[in-house]
Amino acid sequence: MIFNALFSLILSIFGYSSHAQEADKIWFDTAQKMAAATTPEEMRTILDENIPGFATNIEKDSSENRPFLDLWGLSRNIDESHLADGTRTVPANVIQYLNSLLKVNYDENFVFGHAGLTHTYGYLMSNLQTPFGFKRARYVAGELESGFGLPDATFSGLPTQGTLLSNLTSFAAPIAFRDHPEMLLGLRSGVSEIANFDYSLLKPTRLVELIENDSFTLELRTDIVPFTQTNAKGKNVSLLVYSIDYHTKGQNSQPRLITVFPVEKSFGDGLFLPTGLGDQQAIKLKYNAALPITIAPEQMIGSRKIFDENTNSQHPSSKRKKKL
Repeated sequence: MIFNALFSLILSIFGYSSHAQEADKIWFDTAQKMAAATTPEEMRTILDENIPGFATNIEKDSSENRPFLDLWGLSRNIDESHLADGTRTVPANVIQYLNSLLKVNYDENFVFGHAGLTHTYGYLMSNLQTPFGFKRARYVAGELESGFGLPDATFSGLPTQGTLLSNLTSFAAPIAFRDHPEMLLGLRSGVSEIANFDYSLLKPTRLVELIENDSFTLELRTDIVPFTQTNAKGKNVSLLVYSIDYHTKGQNSQPRLITVFPVEKSFGDGLFLPTGLGDQQAIKLKYNAALPITIAPEQMIGSRKIFDENTNSQHPSSKRKKKL
């Protein structure tokens, strides 16, 4: 009883509604059990007994949804708030087991790997405290569904149609890759409300941080997309979609998704402050993104600009690919 009271207090501090608190509890309890498990067989039993269908959905992504998985980049499994102590966002044994189901790229220490795995199924199995609460809040509260008029639980750990990873990817990809229509060919969601979603209703603003030199191009792309409907499930008002395009000289542009989550108005506004815009800006990876190489700090200098498609500002990628 003491634990339940403390758990509810923690969630209320981070703005969870009573409904979200109850919905989160099964994930919190399951994540605790998974972290303490010692064998893959024990982990499968925990998932099947506590969240029936969860492991099966991950296996479905592995076998049937590889094109969705290929659209994600790399992520660090250590939150920025825990870089000093190195605490993994998702315990190593848990991310190792989840990866045995999804079968994507991860390093042997389970610190760097597939952003899609880390930021979806991994975050659901994370009980790490961060300044913004639990990482899985974005999949528990139902704010994205409410804000875009999509069916309840579309982006939950157990959607009634599709899977979390395939649903999130198919919804975010047309936003992240709208300047790369070739990446969207053949990418169709099995959820009719996503497949038929009217993206012309969206009014995204993109922050582009760009580094170009004789060796490589690095483009960090942060899209802030206001909800199309009033969010009845929380205080967030927009969707943040973060993607990265890193390629060496001579390679084709190849953006990849890193993360997707809802944000408050003040968060989005803070990204576009004039004081941080212009050339000769110090550029930094955000939201626990990672690259396949290490870039020296002195090379992380570039431009930071806003490209508001609502006012027909030109995005640098439009020089390479025609926008949707």
